[in-house]
Amino acid sequence: MVDIVQVRGKGLPAGDFETLVEGWVERLSGLPMAVVVNDRVDIAVGVGADGTHLGKDDLPIEAARAIAPPGFLLGVSTHGREQLLAAEVAGADYAGLGAFRASRTKPDAKALEPDRAGLTEPFPELNIPVLAIGGLDAGRVADAFRVPAVTGVAVGA
Repeated sequence: MVDIVQVRGKGLPAGDFETLVEGWVERLSGLPMAVVVNDRVDIAVGVGADGTHLGKDDLPIEAARAIAPPGFLLGVSTHGREQLLAAEVAGADYAGLGAFRASRTKPDAKALEPDRAGLTEPFPELNIPVLAIGGLDAGRVADAFRVPAVTGVAVGA
């Protein structure tokens, strides 16, 4: 089941990206899934998307929360146990954890090492969903679920 569709437009001019996001919001309207915009809170809010996913170089989650409407989803990319906990404290609704592998959008991504990232043991103090991200496909999904904190996966299309 697909719960979230994340729209990415790395390298697109802002106007083109806004048009792309608007199209996804219109096409998925009324369906039981959220449209989340990569990086751009302003575009997501402007076109009525359900949320934004923020990376390390994007707006801080606290600043994004200040301009987002009530009920707006905010996700954040993380790379280990401490960042996961910090994401929850900062107000994230979910965290992306990875990258599990290099991907076509981030070919130079350093693969997550669960042992080094403090992720081999469960940590019940975390109360937000954790999605495995980065380089996952149907053949690699099982790898992600070996990390106890992972509750879902993001798979590229």
